[in-house]
Amino acid sequence: MRQAVLLTLAASVAVAACTSDKQSAADSSHSAPTAGSSAAASPNSSPASSSSGVTIVAPGRGATTGRDVTVTLRSQGVTIAKADGKKTEGVGHYHLFLDTIPTADNTVIPPTSQKIVHIGTGDSTYTFKGLPAGPHTIIAVIGYGDHTPMPGRRDTVNFTVKQ
Repeated sequence: MRQAVLLTLAASVAVAACTSDKQSAADSSHSAPTAGSSAAASPNSSPASSSSGVTIVAPGRGATTGRDVTVTLRSQGVTIAKADGKKTEGVGHYHLFLDTIPTADNTVIPPTSQKIVHIGTGDSTYTFKGLPAGPHTIIAVIGYGDHTPMPGRRDTVNFTVKQ
């Protein structure tokens, strides 16, 4: 009896999760992005990211670019400021992850490297220079002044660097 109850509960949870995923996919299909815009595509995005967070304005989804790629970002519901080492709710700065998985929430983002960029100046643009030809993915993350990611404040864009 106990085993049957547990199996029924597990099946109910699985059905609810599938229904929720289908509803989310249906909701996002109604608002297809236009050229030069992007939609949150990170598995770490949360419902809050639709009303607050980061949007990658350029490059556009599916764009073909040259080897130097300028990323332009826009925030909503978050104040972008210089990194100050503090964790202040609603205040942060941009981080970019190029062809790499972003840092988990509550984990300090590693220092700037070829694949991870801190834009701790409060700026909203960054140019990757000399990217190799082929497909690339940029994930933008807003982090607090202490360089920990704000949960759900992410956006993803896939693009291709031409030969």
